[in-house]
Amino acid sequence: MSDVREDVSSFFTLFGLGLVDKDRIHDFVDAWHESGDDEKRTLEDYLGMTDEEYSVWLMAPNALPVILAARRDKRPIRETIVPFFESMRAAGDPEDRPAIFALGHWLRRHEPG
Repeated sequence: MSDVREDVSSFFTLFGLGLVDKDRIHDFVDAWHESGDDEKRTLEDYLGMTDEEYSVWLMAPNALPVILAARRDKRPIRETIVPFFESMRAAGDPEDRPAIFALGHWLRRHEPG
């Protein structure tokens, strides 16, 4: 059983305040799954994320700090993801290949203009 209670703030709010680290998101996901029919919100709403933030997190879980930076700076998420994506590509870590592939497609679909 997860130690996250329904009456606490969302994961992303707590993460933004520095009260939980990025790895605790899994506890929130578990709590949402365990809530059954009592929880009416989508998982992204439960986590406190927009659909776009949630999509990026699914593709690249390590992008949480970058997603938070976009929100804090009131910038489009694409502006913060591009340098993150480029740094992942430059690092060449084989474990990042799925995230690089997915983010590359996401970035092409979200090109400005």
